[in-house]
Amino acid sequence: MDRSFTPLKTESLKDLFIKEIEAKIISGQLKPGDRLPPEREIASLMGISRSIVNNGILELASKGFVKIIPRKGTIIEDYKKEGTPAILSSIMNYNEGKLSLKLFNGMMDTRLLIEVESAILSAKYRAEPDLRMLESYIDSIKDKPIDINNYVEFNYNFHHTITIASGNIVYAMIFKSFEPVCKNLIRLYFESGDYYKKSLNSHIDLYKAIKEKQPQKAGDLMKEILIEGRNKLEKVAIE
Repeated sequence: MDRSFTPLKTESLKDLFIKEIEAKIISGQLKPGDRLPPEREIASLMGISRSIVNNGILELASKGFVKIIPRKGTIIEDYKKEGTPAILSSIMNYNEGKLSLKLFNGMMDTRLLIEVESAILSAKYRAEPDLRMLESYIDSIKDKPIDINNYVEFNYNFHHTITIASGNIVYAMIFKSFEPVCKNLIRLYFESGDYYKKSLNSHIDLYKAIKEKQPQKAGDLMKEILIEGRNKLEKVAIE
């Protein structure tokens, strides 16, 4: 078992400790069934207090990455079998949003399932506050100087609002768990070509379909947007 723990020196040491252990588990350095060293040993190796290690391990256990067994120690769980929304969020934050091909395809397949259905449901059940919110996001970049940061925020917030407008809170929560990696992919998309005008027009069309209560059209437009992004990102977003 790899025990090459390195000192941590900044900000929230507990959060950094958790990210360090999560990275070792996700990368395969720590495998299911492996036992972590005693807390005192980890604290010494990483240059942090034992209380930080203890609190961090408790949080890792609550997420499902490890299991604390009395008199046996802390055992690494198989996160692929014991997966939870918290683990999904950690995986999506791993490696600053860069994805393996398998994880990229899994995320995009999930987005297609959730967001196409959300667009259909939004066109059926959207409320006036939902429409005002979508329109405000469009207004935030329409006829404004192009700024990639603004387009990243616009794109993510627009899609998140559609999952909320669907009325299915689970869709919205799952999409929210994608936020870090989703924003990273949106940025890579806009950095890879001059897609600003095309993206804005596609989202305006989607907004109109939702506003005019055209479920099939809204679903088709969402599918087109996601497939277009997927095709471009396959070339630039994979590890």
